[in-house]
Amino acid sequence: MMIVLGYIPFLQPLPTVAHWWWLLLIPVCVAISVTWKAVRLETLEHFWRESITMSVHAVLAMSALAAALMVLVRLVIPLLSMS
Repeated sequence: MMIVLGYIPFLQPLPTVAHWWWLLLIPVCVAISVTWKAVRLETLEHFWRESITMSVHAVLAMSALAAALMVLVRLVIPLLSMS
């Protein structure tokens, strides 16, 4: 077995962030929401309220989808018959 001392992007996850990668969902959602609302709103009166609302909705939707997929993979698929 050959030991590689360098980091190989896209083939190996970073050892420090590998267990906490899902927390990057929050800053990505905030950045996308702020950018989207800055472009789409005609006036910036309620900019921060709408950006935060959109961020929360996106994070909750992705969390619900992840939970549904986890239930599907761990509970439903093992119950399917093999034949």
